[in-house]
Amino acid sequence: MSIINPLDQNSFPQKPALDLMPKRLGTILLEADLVSVAQIQVALQDQAYRPDLLLGEILATRGWINPETADFFAQDWLRILQHKQQLSKPLGWYLKEAALLKEKDIKLILNEQKSTGIRFGTVAVLQGILKSTTLDFFLMYLFPQEFDVSPFRDMYRSKGRRKFSFDTLQLESVGNQTNSLIEESDDEDFEIKWID
Repeated sequence: MSIINPLDQNSFPQKPALDLMPKRLGTILLEADLVSVAQIQVALQDQAYRPDLLLGEILATRGWINPETADFFAQDWLRILQHKQQLSKPLGWYLKEAALLKEKDIKLILNEQKSTGIRFGTVAVLQGILKSTTLDFFLMYLFPQEFDVSPFRDMYRSKGRRKFSFDTLQLESVGNQTNSLIEESDDEDFEIKWID
């Protein structure tokens, strides 16, 4: 079994040519930095034992994402991208629909935004409610004109940081065992960020 259309992390979060080709849920969640490669690997192993379960169901059952988040990306994401020119909702609405923000989070962010004048997404990141990479994912796909002004766009692209290339990630099912191959970059110096 292999992941289709894997994301090349070496090019993220630079602006890619955004196509509207359907991507697998695991790829989208990796791209949005909502799950890790290890979590996807474990979920795929679980799915080998329980083929009746969907990947989103497994990730939600393990508590790695909300079920609403899986549903949003599995059912609504492609439709939203296809009608991107007609977007009339603010960023917070999409983050709430994806179950990444709660109503109380939005109120807190809006109050902080009123008192400081800092942008909504920036406040969400500074408050620790949202990862900067997840914010950039939403900006890149839904509000590309805002992506270029994101203060977090190049935050994690420092020289020497360990990079994984997802185009070399392969998952092979061998009986009841799944083996993974992850190729690391050639950088000798790397930084492991233990707390995001």
